Amino acid sequence: MAGADREEVVRPEMKVAEVLRRWPHLLEVFLEASPAFQKLKNPLLRRTMPNLVTVAQAARIGGLAPEALVERLNRALGVEAKPPMHLAEESRVGTPPPPWLSAPVGFRLDVRPVLEAGGEPFAQIMAAAREVAPGERLVLEGLFEPVPLYRVLAKQGFVAWCEKLGERHYRAHFYRQEAGGEEARGKAALTEADWRDFQAEVFIEENLEPPLPMVRVLEALAALKPGEKLLVHHVRRPIHLLARLEEEGHAYALKDLGPGRVEILIRKGG
Repeated sequence: MAGADREEVVRPEMKVAEVLRRWPHLLEVFLEASPAFQKLKNPLLRRTMPNLVTVAQAARIGGLAPEALVERLNRALGVEAKPPMHLAEESRVGTPPPPWLSAPVGFRLDVRPVLEAGGEPFAQIMAAAREVAPGERLVLEGLFEPVPLYRVLAKQGFVAWCEKLGERHYRAHFYRQEAGGEEARGKAALTEADWRDFQAEVFIEENLEPPLPMVRVLEALAALKPGEKLLVHHVRRPIHLLARLEEEGHAYALKDLGPGRVEILIRKGG
């Protein structure tokens, strides 16, 4: 059947960025499907954050059933095939409350005002997570279930659970496990000594337009072997690049050296 090939159908596990790169006209389908996708009109956000979000996750963010959004996108491609949906393990809403829910709260963050204003709270969330000690919880109030964060924070030793309190109110709990927990298998933190020994170096100029800075860094990182380090001289704190590093399991450390001067040391995971 035409369009039934795996390479010619939108699948729920595909990243939104991949879908839009391959079929740019599907942007209109996203925009019509839910007001939550209006951010995709912004070219910068369209090139960065969708790299972290699958079609199934985007559907939940937009208040849609993943199956419905996948079917709608494929219909726009003229495809009637229905890809298999392996989604149950992603959502934490409706699952039994975990025993660690009574753990003390290390940080509570409400990102609903930022989301309502069209902002991107990822940097705030990651900063809050760094304040949470083992045995404590990060409590996150949001407009939707933050499914993309589950994998990102798992790399830092967190497990997650989420409850739906209203139509646009979700409370996610992220528990940082004690050392040795099953999920606490992230890369060891970089030390000051690591800064004196790196295998490659990248310089990002002020006039380099997104997404070229991220592309340049990821290309340099791809050329390294696991365990090797890349030093990046940047002009700002690149929150979308840091999110990508978190997702792919690379360790990094950052130094803010003043206006227009940020250094990032990245150790390639493997």
